[in-house]
Amino acid sequence: MSKGEQLLCFYNFAINEGNKMEKILTAFCYTDIHNQQAMLDYPTTVRSSLVQAKDLAIAEFGLSDLAIVGGDNVSDYPHWNKSCALPKKNFLDLKAKMHACVAESVKDGKVLYVAGNNDMILGDIATEENEPYNTTDFYDVMDEAFGALPESEKIILKSDEKPDELYWGAFHYVVNGIDFIGINIDPNTAFNSHEGCYTEETLTWVKNKMNEIDPDGKKCIFVVGHLSAIYYFNNGHLCETMDRRCRDMFYDIFKGHQNAFYLYGHVHGEDSCYREHSSGAVLHLNEENKPLDQNLDSKDSTGKEYAYTLVHMGGLRPFGGQYFEKDGLEGYGGSKEKHYFPCTATPNLAQYLVFEVYSDRVVFHVRNTGTNPEYHRDDKLEAYTVYLA
Repeated sequence: MSKGEQLLCFYNFAINEGNKMEKILTAFCYTDIHNQQAMLDYPTTVRSSLVQAKDLAIAEFGLSDLAIVGGDNVSDYPHWNKSCALPKKNFLDLKAKMHACVAESVKDGKVLYVAGNNDMILGDIATEENEPYNTTDFYDVMDEAFGALPESEKIILKSDEKPDELYWGAFHYVVNGIDFIGINIDPNTAFNSHEGCYTEETLTWVKNKMNEIDPDGKKCIFVVGHLSAIYYFNNGHLCETMDRRCRDMFYDIFKGHQNAFYLYGHVHGEDSCYREHSSGAVLHLNEENKPLDQNLDSKDSTGKEYAYTLVHMGGLRPFGGQYFEKDGLEGYGGSKEKHYFPCTATPNLAQYLVFEVYSDRVVFHVRNTGTNPEYHRDDKLEAYTVYLA
């Protein structure tokens, strides 16, 4: 090889390595905010852990290219497991405040929303001021930020109980060249219930879309949904949390897409958080849909053979009363008596997720928002890197 050819090879190598070092996208993930009860009385109050997560994420990582809100944005007004009558003006007030907060953390306001099971029931019952309505409708703010989606890039569902309302079953955006597919719970399975699942129609659409955009099975794809799947709780217990009605088909959509990541919420709080390593939020599954291991203290995916990956986005509301600060916002919201969860708007234990995408890897960071000594906002959990196949 001549000296000139050697220099050319070195130059091409340097360019290639430089491209690997260049970050393509940074995303902030906020899920299970649970603005609820007295927080949803008019005028509404945004849960403080969301505000803290937004501020902390910006301070450490700068503005993101994308924010993801993983569902259960609202709940418990006053019930957690049956239809409620949240006045529409209250929802619109909260929606505007919450979106303004989250959008502050994104360079150009791109915020992707998926619906949680608790979100679905709050507009089921009419009030004196409004008919039943869709309390998962963030479609207008997504259209404004991303541009209106063509019909080929979303699937529309209808509610039997609210026939005038349209629901996005799934949708597809591309941000900085990276594909994001949002998937939502079917409104008919969630009506007057704490349950809810993805439909066969929706999952078929998602599977076909993944095959369309990734025919070779090597593209980095993020599927974002609220519902959790197989999961290790803090005590080491492995639990299947995906609804039986959609379980088999759900796992099937990822087969043949090794660089696919499913980002989810639903499980959250003191039994579903991480102390020292971000790796605990990342589960690699094999072809039999089983985790390789609990992945509690790993640095990266080197040497791991897997079919696809599940990633927990954290949660901004715990459960036990000891995990909340007294902030004066205590009321039952829409009721004069306690139904389930009369805690404040200020948790001292809450977590969110940040991830960074490069051409050859994705780096995940779990972060705290509160002042709980075991999960303090100053703690910097060790990052976990997934090297793309």
